[in-house]
Amino acid sequence: MSSSKGAYLGLGLLYAVVLALSVSALFTGYQHYDQVAEAARGVFGLIGLVAAIRASRQAGPAWRAVALSFLVLVVSPLFALAGRTMVDDVTHVAFVVALLLALQLFPLPATTRRERWKTALDASVVLVGGCMLLWYFSFGLYISQHGFSGSVIVPAAVNPIADLALLFSVARVLLRGTHGSTPRALRMLTAGALVLFAGDAVHGYLRSHELVDTNSPWQFICWLTADALLAAAAVEQCRGLNERRESRRRFVAARFMPFVAIAVANGLMLTAAVRSGSLWPWGGLALGGTVISVIVLIRQTLVQQESDERAVTDGLTGLANRVPFRATSNRALERDARTGKHSAVMVIDLNGFKGINDTLGHKSGDLVLVEFARVLRDCVPDWGLPCRLGGDEFSVVLPGLDFPEQAYDVAGRIASSLAPVVIDGKLIPLRASVGIAVSAPGELTHDVIVHRADLAMYRAKALGPETRWAVWQESFEQDSVAA
Repeated sequence: MSSSKGAYLGLGLLYAVVLALSVSALFTGYQHYDQVAEAARGVFGLIGLVAAIRASRQAGPAWRAVALSFLVLVVSPLFALAGRTMVDDVTHVAFVVALLLALQLFPLPATTRRERWKTALDASVVLVGGCMLLWYFSFGLYISQHGFSGSVIVPAAVNPIADLALLFSVARVLLRGTHGSTPRALRMLTAGALVLFAGDAVHGYLRSHELVDTNSPWQFICWLTADALLAAAAVEQCRGLNERRESRRRFVAARFMPFVAIAVANGLMLTAAVRSGSLWPWGGLALGGTVISVIVLIRQTLVQQESDERAVTDGLTGLANRVPFRATSNRALERDARTGKHSAVMVIDLNGFKGINDTLGHKSGDLVLVEFARVLRDCVPDWGLPCRLGGDEFSVVLPGLDFPEQAYDVAGRIASSLAPVVIDGKLIPLRASVGIAVSAPGELTHDVIVHRADLAMYRAKALGPETRWAVWQESFEQDSVAA
C-alpha cells in the first residue's frame, strides 16, 4: 500500500513538472524540450510496467498486455533520443497496438445477442465520428496536399487506423462494462486511451499544417497526459488487489459517447460549410442534417430513459424489481462496512393471496398488490428501497442504520398500516408476513442476508394468518435443516 502511494506521488510530481515545462516551452521555444519529454515518457512507462506486472499476477492476461504496452513505452524514448524518427514511429504504433490488445483481453460480462449488437452499433457510431474528426483535421488534409497514391496513403494511414481501432475498443469497453479490474483503474485506462487518441489527432493536424517543429509541445502534452493516466491505472489496479471490487456495470457517462460522436460529425459538416463561404448547396443540407440529428437524439434519449425505467421497475406496482434490489443491497453492505453502519433487508409475503386470485380473479389480485405497494411507499423511509420480487413477494432494503431497532420500527409501521381494502365492492383484508435480517458492519453478503430474511418471513408466516413480523435468529437455521 505504501509503495502504491509512493508511485502515485512520483507520478503526480513528474507530471506536474513536465506539464509546467511543456507550457513554458510553448512560449520560450526551449531547445531541449523534446529530450526531456521523451525521458519523462520513459519514466512513466517504467512505473507503469512494474505496476502492471504486479497487477497481472491476479488480474489476468489483460494487464499482461498492458505491461507489454508499457515496455514499448520504455523502449520508445531510446530511439527518439537517438534521433531515429522512423523507428520512433514504429514503436508508437506498437504501443497503440499493445494497448488495443489489452482492451480486447478485458473480460466482458455475459449479455444477450441483441445487447452485443447494440453495443457494437453504438461503438461504431463513435468510430465513424472519430474517422470524420481525423479526416477533417489531419488525414484528409494530408492526402489532399500530397496526392491520392499508395505511397502517400499507406504510411499516412497507419497511425489513424490503429488509433481508430483503439477508439472502437475503448467505446466498446465503456459501453458494455467489464469485470476483474477495479472500476477506478479501468476508468483511468480508458481515459488514457482517449487522450492518446487526441494526442495523435493533434500530431496529425500539426503534421498536415507543417507545424510539428514549432508546436510539438501541444502533442507532447496529450501524450504525457495519456502516459500518466495509463501508469496511474496500473498503480491503481495494483493497489486494489487486496480489496478487489468488480465493475460489471457500464459507466453512466459512456451512454452519451454516441451522442457526442454525432454532435462532432454534424459540427464538422457545419464548419466545413461555413468555411466554404456558401450555404448552397452543402450549407443548407448540413444545417438540415444537424437539426434532424438533434431531433432523433432527443427522441432516442426519451426512448432510452423509458427502457431503463422498465428494466429496473415492476410494471404492475411501479416499485423497484430484483435488479435494483440486488444492486442496492450490495452497495449498502459495502458502504456500511466502511462507515460502520448496519444494513437490513426485509422479505415480505402476502397471506391468503392465492385465495384472492382463486375466488375473485387475477384482476382483483393485481389490485391487492397495487394497494400493498402503496402501503410500502408510505411506510418505508426515503432512504430505503421497497421492491417487488415477483408474485406476492416483496422486499425492502434499509441501508445506513445506526441501530437494528430502526429496521424493527419500519416493520412495525408496515404491520400497523395494513387494513382491509375495498376491491370490486368487496372488503378484502391485507395481511402479510415480514421477515427481517440485519447485518452488522461488514458481517454479511447480499445472498446471506436475504436468506436470513427469508427464513424469518417463514417463521412469521408459521405464527398465523394475521400480519406478523419476525427477526432472524440462529435457531431458524436449525429448524430449516430439520424440516
